[in-house]
Amino acid sequence: MITFKPRPELPVDYKVSLRNVLGITFLTVMVALLLGVIVVQLDLTIGSAEGDPIKKVLWLFLILLTGVLTATGYVLAWRTPVRWGIVGLTRPEPRWVLISVAVGAVLFFLGERADHVLRLGIVENFRAQFGVGLKSQVGLLSMLAVFGLLRPIALEIYFRGVLLNYFVNRIGAETGLFVTSLLFAGLYFQPDLPANMAYGFVYALAFGLLFLRSGSLWNAVVAHATVGVLFVAKVAWA
Repeated sequence: MITFKPRPELPVDYKVSLRNVLGITFLTVMVALLLGVIVVQLDLTIGSAEGDPIKKVLWLFLILLTGVLTATGYVLAWRTPVRWGIVGLTRPEPRWVLISVAVGAVLFFLGERADHVLRLGIVENFRAQFGVGLKSQVGLLSMLAVFGLLRPIALEIYFRGVLLNYFVNRIGAETGLFVTSLLFAGLYFQPDLPANMAYGFVYALAFGLLFLRSGSLWNAVVAHATVGVLFVAKVAWA
């Protein structure tokens, strides 16, 4: 049975409500749309098909992270005594950080081997999109920032810190983990790469388990970032 590790550092027993989830989702979308319009007006190449794909991804996750932090902070963190601890952003234990790095590395190597042996085309698809840009130092550093920092923090706060927190308290840890993993897998949907969703589902299960068992969302962020950094490195230096 999966259990949510108690977090004694939280002074009150505050549970994420459906109203919180809907408010954070709505406000994240509104902030992201507003910032997206502003960015596109400032740099018209971002909205064009010929624009730099790395620049597009960088701006996308900068905007998404800003939206998630703003929405979560306004709806939950800044209105509760526990602040960011409400979504699990508490100090992780050193041993769990090491475990998270190891989990991320194992997920990457198993996924990379499966992609190679089964010829799924996931790495090749990524290389076709971003390979040229990764040859420059700016492009490489941008993608490392996206997959090693911006994307993990934004997605883990929303999917594990907010959604998983909510579902665990409403339908239990096992069912909540399964439901949020399915939702997370939807982000990986690509019509020409159906196996991509399976990767997303497995990743979400692992990240969710790390959060539930350790009590700190930072461990899920570390594992997520480890997968992302190794993936970018594989494509850049292969």
